[in-house]
Amino acid sequence: MLLPDQIYRRIPHAWLLMGILLLVFGLMGRPDFRVVLAYLLLGFASIGRSVWLFQARRRVTRRAEVSVLTATQRIERDRI
Repeated sequence: MLLPDQIYRRIPHAWLLMGILLLVFGLMGRPDFRVVLAYLLLGFASIGRSVWLFQARRRVTRRAEVSVLTATQRIERDRI
């Protein structure tokens, strides 16, 4: 299933927001509340997932930029 580009670019932000909200709700909970640990763990996992997505997309973008740069440099060399 393909997502529109606007949604696709914002998915890491959604993971980050969800992680921050889970951490806040986990920290606001009483210590005797049994689900506090689950909120905190899910919050850290969501933030970790968003960081992983940001880094993965940055690597792919960098590779695309480098391939475009080398392709244009080859074209310019052939013209000279």
